[in-house]
Amino acid sequence: MKFSVQEDIAPFIEKLERLIGLSFKVFLLTAIIVMVLGIYIATLLFGDHSLRVLEDLRHKEVQLNKDIEVLKHQNAKMHKEYLEWVDAH
Repeated sequence: MKFSVQEDIAPFIEKLERLIGLSFKVFLLTAIIVMVLGIYIATLLFGDHSLRVLEDLRHKEVQLNKDIEVLKHQNAKMHKEYLEWVDAH
């Protein structure tokens, strides 16, 4: 008595093909393509080069710009004090 995997799953594949309206090979290929694209998009969204990194960099840029303004103000104040000190001597 011989058992063949192909003979055992052939009825299942035929039912599946009738149910989805496509050949099993086309369905399998389409499913694989969709999974690969899903993994690629997930990597773009949550990987090292993701939107989260971009948002973090934008936040850091805003913070650095604020720091620059504070330092410019401090520099102007100290420059004024220096000029007043030089004029006094």
